[in-house]
Amino acid sequence: MRVADGRAMAPQGETHTGGQLDEDHAPETNGRMAICRRCGSRTDGPVGGHHLPSDGQMVRIREWLAAEARRAGIRRSLEARRG
Repeated sequence: MRVADGRAMAPQGETHTGGQLDEDHAPETNGRMAICRRCGSRTDGPVGGHHLPSDGQMVRIREWLAAEARRAGIRRSLEARRG
């Protein structure tokens, strides 16, 4: 999607999912490619920045976020049993 002056603008769903990824972790790139090594999402630059998953990545990224949430729940449950 593009705005009138030609800049690219991410659809609302992509922006929301990118924000969820940013909350989960900072983008981890190799400094040359704008791809996060941790989740595989596209980012807005090769160093630092924010996650910007493409439309084609949305299903996989949402599945990755759901799996991370399950892992965090299991980790909390195990910690509660120990503690």
